[in-house]
Amino acid sequence: MRIKTGINGLDELIEGGFPEKSTILVSGTPGTGKTLFCLQYIYKGLELGESGIYITLEEKPEELRREAKRFSWNLKKYEDRKKLVILDASARVGLPPTEKYFVEDLDIEDLLNKIYDICLEIKAKRLVLDSLPPLFDKEENIRSKIHKIGRILNEISCTSIIVSETRDENRFSRFGIEEFIARGLIMLNLEEIESRLRMRECRRSIFIRKMRETKHKVRRYPFYIGENGINIDVKGELL
Repeated sequence: MRIKTGINGLDELIEGGFPEKSTILVSGTPGTGKTLFCLQYIYKGLELGESGIYITLEEKPEELRREAKRFSWNLKKYEDRKKLVILDASARVGLPPTEKYFVEDLDIEDLLNKIYDICLEIKAKRLVLDSLPPLFDKEENIRSKIHKIGRILNEISCTSIIVSETRDENRFSRFGIEEFIARGLIMLNLEEIESRLRMRECRRSIFIRKMRETKHKVRRYPFYIGENGINIDVKGELL
C-alpha cells in the first residue's frame, strides 16, 4: 500500500507515494525546504483523515503553526480535534513549557517512550522527527542511538519522515549513519546558477536517491514553493 505524500509531483515519481510503514530520511543543507516538506506531508494526511505527530527539536510549535498558515494549513484545528500532536522538544533553556505535549530533557529513551505513548493515544499514521542532529550534542554512541530510533519507528508502524541537516551537499546526512535506518532517502538541494540573463539566481531541486519497493528514476528535479507548498517539475529533469 502507498501513502500519498501531499508533495505536488512527488507521488508521480515514486509509484503513488511512500511505502506504508516505512521510514524516509529527508536531508539537505539549510534553506532547502525540509520543514515545509514535512509540514506538507503531515497536513495531507490530516486532510485524508490520518492522524499525525510532529516532533520538533529546533523550531517552536508556534513557529510551525505560523509557517503552515502561510499556505492556509490550519494545524490548530486538527490539534483541537486530537488528530495532530506537535511534540515540543525544542525547550532546552529552562523556560516554562507552554505546550500540552513537551519534553524538557532530550534523553533518547524518554523521548522515544513519549513518542510511542502519543502514537498509541491518537492512533497516529504519520510521524515527522525534525530533526536528528539536536539529539546528539556529544558525538558518542551515535550509531547505537540512531539504530534505537529506527527500531522504535518500526514498532509504532507509522509512515515516518526523519530529517537530517547536512553541512555540505556532497553528503547524505550529518553523521553518515541516518540513511541506513531509512527505506527511502530524499535529498533537497539549493544551488546558485546563472540565468539566461547572466544573473545569479538560486534553484531548488529534489533527488530521490533511494526508495525501496519502488521503481524510480535516479534524477534531480527542480521544484518551487508556491501558494500551495512545494511543487515538483516532474518534466524538468536536471543533469
